[in-house]
Amino acid sequence: MKITVNGREILLENALSIKNLINQLNIDADIFIVNSFPVSSSYIINDNDTVTLIKKCTVPDKEYLEYQLISRQGLKEYNILKNSSAVICGLGGLGSNAAISLARAGLGRLKLIDFDIVEPSNINRQAYFIEHIGMYKTDALKEIICKISPYINIETSNIYLDEENILNELSGFQIVLECFDNVTSKMKLIEKCVNNMRDSYIIGASGVAGYYNTDKFTQKSLGSNCIIIGDFENEAGFNQGLYAPRVAAAANIQANTALRYLLKDK
Repeated sequence: MKITVNGREILLENALSIKNLINQLNIDADIFIVNSFPVSSSYIINDNDTVTLIKKCTVPDKEYLEYQLISRQGLKEYNILKNSSAVICGLGGLGSNAAISLARAGLGRLKLIDFDIVEPSNINRQAYFIEHIGMYKTDALKEIICKISPYINIETSNIYLDEENILNELSGFQIVLECFDNVTSKMKLIEKCVNNMRDSYIIGASGVAGYYNTDKFTQKSLGSNCIIIGDFENEAGFNQGLYAPRVAAAANIQANTALRYLLKDK
């Protein structure tokens, strides 16, 4: 019987309970996750099960940490995401939150693009902390993501994206997340990518301001390789503020749409 334990394949002669497996492998653990779901120590292991054994209140060695971080996800899915890539264009409320969700999901390669620095007014909805004020958003977000997972290849670019550099900066990534707060910049980037990057999937957002019901969010397709998330109505403006719950909801829909594309669940 073949199973996977903490990321490593092992062979068992007979079916064992989790308790017996722990004793056989001499592993100290009190959290047991099988096929992404917590079980008790009496669970009888089946052929091809993916088992993660975790000791509470303990940070494991790096060789074991990776699979403990994603133990509530599927191993097959994680191995796909580990070899996938995304570029985040704009690291404000949308981009910073979407990037962190993709990092938590285990995406293997992320590129973070923004020319701006963290300001106090950003903290109400963006992923940064007061200690990041004055830092480039690229550097601040990289710092945060590195505290989440050491297994992600992170690239940063402190530039203003325009028609001259978009293709050079974004080419080669499976996912392009458009996370700008300027409508003109949004449309220029989307148009350029849709027309010139047929092998990439572009995910944008429009209309995420206020605290309206998130069931107003819909999805619109722009061609075969682009989708836009939002209510397409409530943009930021006078007396139309930006709030963390609604912005982060849209950001996470963007991130989830990216996962669905990468895992072929479109």
